Amino acid sequence: MPLDGHGSDVVNEDECRTLLIRTGESGRVGRLAINREGAPYVIPVNFSVCEEMILVRLRPGFAAYNLDGATVTFEIDHVEPYSKRGWSVEVEGPARLLTNEEAARIGRNDPHPLVMYPGTRVFSIRPDKISGRSLRHDHEGPTSVPSTSWPDRYHESEATPEGDTGEARHPSG
Repeated sequence: MPLDGHGSDVVNEDECRTLLIRTGESGRVGRLAINREGAPYVIPVNFSVCEEMILVRLRPGFAAYNLDGATVTFEIDHVEPYSKRGWSVEVEGPARLLTNEEAARIGRNDPHPLVMYPGTRVFSIRPDKISGRSLRHDHEGPTSVPSTSWPDRYHESEATPEGDTGEARHPSG
């Protein structure tokens, strides 16, 4: 895996898409950044991925009223502070308010917010640009070979079974 100028692994686009799907399925939260005069407006959101679009559900407010047609940044990550390992994925692209008919068609792919009274406006974000990075503390420098014992990004939040060597596993198992 290639390294960037800071010693982080560059995650390829296919793996970024897989991380987006799996993180969305897990119910974890991503961050949505919208341009606002003076500073970006960033909010945590539950999300899902359907037909390569990121879906978010919002209630009325600044984000919901300023999202339709805007180019936004969406970010997910996972960090293990004790091992100093983690990854992040960023997506840039236009957001669009789904019609009621389109929102009804997404069915089980509907984002499931954790809040008691979720919003009714569903937006899709079309990824024009996807990038990802992973990091691990075992890098000695930008040319050092990463440790092969670092758990696969898809399983790093799962408990390691006793006797498991921590060797990287294929995403399907």
